This record gives sequence, C-alpha cells and structure tokens, in this order.
Amino acid sequence: MRRTRKSFYNVITSVVTYAGMLVTAFAVQKALVETMGSDYNGINGLFSSIISMMSLADLGIGTAIIYHMYRPVAEKDREKINALLRFYKRCYIGISGVVLLIGIAVVFFLPLLVGNVEIPDSIYLIYVLFLADCLSSYFLAYKKSLLYADLMNYIPDAIYFLVYMVQNALQIYVLAAFQNYILFLIVKTMGKCVSNLLISLYIRKKYPFTAEKSVSPIEKEVREDIVTKVKGLLCHKLGRMLVTGSDSIVLTGVLGIRVMSLYTNYHLVISGIMALLNKIFETLTNSVGNFLLDSDQERRLDIYRKIDFINFWFFGCVAAGMYAVLQPLITLWMGEDFLFDKTVVFVLVVSFYLEGMRASVNTFKEAAGIFHEDRRIPIIESVTNLAVSIVLAKLLGTAGVFLGTIISTAVSYLYSYPKYVCKPLFGMTYGRYVAMTVKRLAVLLVILGITEYCTAAMEQWNLWARLLCAGTSAVIIFHVIFLMLYGRSREFCYYIGLLKNKG
Repeated sequence: MRRTRKSFYNVITSVVTYAGMLVTAFAVQKALVETMGSDYNGINGLFSSIISMMSLADLGIGTAIIYHMYRPVAEKDREKINALLRFYKRCYIGISGVVLLIGIAVVFFLPLLVGNVEIPDSIYLIYVLFLADCLSSYFLAYKKSLLYADLMNYIPDAIYFLVYMVQNALQIYVLAAFQNYILFLIVKTMGKCVSNLLISLYIRKKYPFTAEKSVSPIEKEVREDIVTKVKGLLCHKLGRMLVTGSDSIVLTGVLGIRVMSLYTNYHLVISGIMALLNKIFETLTNSVGNFLLDSDQERRLDIYRKIDFINFWFFGCVAAGMYAVLQPLITLWMGEDFLFDKTVVFVLVVSFYLEGMRASVNTFKEAAGIFHEDRRIPIIESVTNLAVSIVLAKLLGTAGVFLGTIISTAVSYLYSYPKYVCKPLFGMTYGRYVAMTVKRLAVLLVILGITEYCTAAMEQWNLWARLLCAGTSAVIIFHVIFLMLYGRSREFCYYIGLLKNKG
C-alpha cells in the first residue's frame, strides 16, 4: 500500500473514530449525572484530572522510539525492530512502576483533595480503580509503536473505537440497571485491557517475527539518542502543561471562581474542536517521518507548504465559524448568565487559531525528532504566559488572561519554529516564515472583523436561526476572501486537482 493511501486511511479513520467517541462520551457523562448525581460527577472529573497528570510519566519515550523505528520498518530490519520493541517494553515496565509509586503517594492526600463529599462508595476504592485504569493503559501498549511507524494508525484507531463503543454501551447499561459506579469503573478498565490485547494479537499475526525470544540489545548510540530526545520531550510536555493549565490558575486566582466557571463551558467546546482537528495532523506525523528519510530540502518545503496551507484553510475557517456561533451556542446550552462579552470571545478565537496553526510545523518537528534542540523554549513560553497573563488580567480582566497566552506564542512563532524547524528542514529564511505567518494572521483578523459586522444585525434573532445563519455567513465570508487571496495559488490548485482525480 502506497504511503499516500495509508496517510489517507489514517486521517479518515482517526477523525471519524474520534468524532464518534466524543459524541458517545457526552452520552456516558449525561448518564452518569442522571443516575449517580453531581457528587459522583465531581469525583469522576477530579480523579480523571489527577490521573491525566500522572500520564506525564511517559516523558515522550514512545515518540522517541517511533522516530528511531521509521528506518528499520522501511528497510524491514527485523533485528532492530525487535531491539527497539524490547527496549520500549522495559521502559513501560519502569514507567508503570513510577506511576504506581506516585499513585500510592497521592492516596495519603485524598481527603484533602476530595473535601467533604458524601457518597456511599469509598473514595479510596474509587481512586484505586482509577489508578488501575491508568496502569492498564501500559499493558502491551508498547507494541503499537510498530504500527505507527509502519503508517498503520488506522488499525489501533479502529480497534479502540469498536471496543470503546461496546465499553460505553456497557457503562450506560450498568448505570441505568444497577446504579453502580464501581462496576462502571471496572468496565472502563477492562475496555483498555481488551483493546490493547486485540492490538497485540493483530501485531503477532502480521509481524510474527516480534514473537522471537532471542533479541539483540539496542545499540548504544540509539539508546543515548533516545535519552537525549526524552530529556527534550520532558521540557516540552511540562511546558505545554503549564501553558494550558496556567490560564485556569490565573482566572481563579486573580478573577475568581465565577469567571472560571464561565470559561469551563467555552473551553469544553473549543478544546473538543481543537482535539478533533489535531487528529488530522497527528496522523500525518508518521507519514512525514517516512518521507523525511529520502527527501531533500526542496521536496520537504513543497510538502510543508501544502500541509501548512490546508492547516490554515481548516483552522481559519473553523475560527471564523466559531466566532460567529459561540455566543448563541453557549446561550442555548447554558443560558445568558454564562456568557463572556464579545471581546473575550474574540481573544479566545484568535488564541484557538494560533494554537491550531502549530500543527503543520509540529508535524515536521516531531517527525524529524527535533526535541532536544529547542527544549528550553516551552519553559520560556510557559513562564512568559504566566507572568504576562497575571499582569494583563489585573489591567484588562478576563480578556487579558488569554491575551497573555497569545503574546507568549511569539516565543515559538518568532524564534523557535524559524530557527529549529524551518531553516534546517526546508531552508526557509526567517523573514519568509514570519511574513507568511503574520500575513495569514492578518487575513484572519480581517475576516473576523467582517464577520462581526455582518452578523451584528442577528443579535436579536431566534437563537437557532442566529446559530445557523451566523455560522453559515462566517463560513461564506471566509471562503470568499480565501478564494480571492489564494484561489490561484499552487497549493490550492494541488488540492483541487486531488479532488478532481478522486471524482
């Protein structure tokens, strides 16, 4: 199967399965609240957050391993593949041990974290089940790296999706029939174990050489390079966690819990859309990793421009539509009392766009294994974000918090990306990259301004009519300006050509 076809399958499968999982997750959440009440929902959210922070223990080892697996997979070097898989397995055993120790330590702070919550089930038993669910995610998970390096992401995605659907159906049944939260968590843990087991069986059948007992140790230079990349990835993971988490801390600490409760609703919508779109570009990383093995700077630049173009097309269009529909959507869902003013929405949408436009650069960055070189950048960005957001929150209020996040992105856009990615991989000059980035941001700002002008008259309309008409108008406005500016570009003609060939 050709690389392009595999990439296409990966993108389609990833987007479709994630969208389906997102919808059913809302159904499970609704069932949980209706059958078990808000206290259980709060416990579920709290322990989910604690466990998700523990997942940082991975430290990006999987990403570094997959980077080193591209060439052995392309060359069908079974000995090196098995060596990497065994090394990855040992790493995961160590990781699960670290997670277990951290998990045990957290047990002593549970009363402090949970507070006064009266539920019939033991919070210690619930927490242990959450911890078991986290540890089960490492069960046979290391084998997935082989499928990712071989551009077969669609296999684990499809398996996860099918198991997840069955799991969610069972969870809803358990809640409705027994109103048993403990059994609900057990079903969730079993779902992860089953999906990883099925993936492992598939790999055993497709790659029978992975069952060989005699495996050579990993090469010293490869191990050292993995360690170097993991150190860099740790900085990136911690930095991104601080950037994404500091807004909530500043909102609560400076402006109060009421503002935070408003932001939670907007964040749920924005982060869900962001995750769905990012799935497209995440699946391209392994394809780009294969492509970088046998390409020169000119070919890399050509592919990058095409990916960056579609990145702008997607995120620019969604940002315009989001700006138009967020207010009526939140009003329909939660009511007018849960609305931010339009200035805050504008800043949130611009922040969403800038975060989304990282995808094309990061696709090449991760595929090329550029983790160590720019390891300090995420830390600098996170510190800048925290400091600027606190100052602007006191000066400008809620909008200032998210404006601080936008300003902190300049560290990546104006320094890190042109220096560590675009110059070495594509031969792109600093001025060329920055000019292209600033021009597209300016185009988006103009589109948002026109959208605001054209939809202002809809403020008093029926909410459903406003939602539909404002969203449609925003998408049309975006594409009119987009086609005027880029309709004759080489990248646009390339994608139109692809559509015609498919037809």
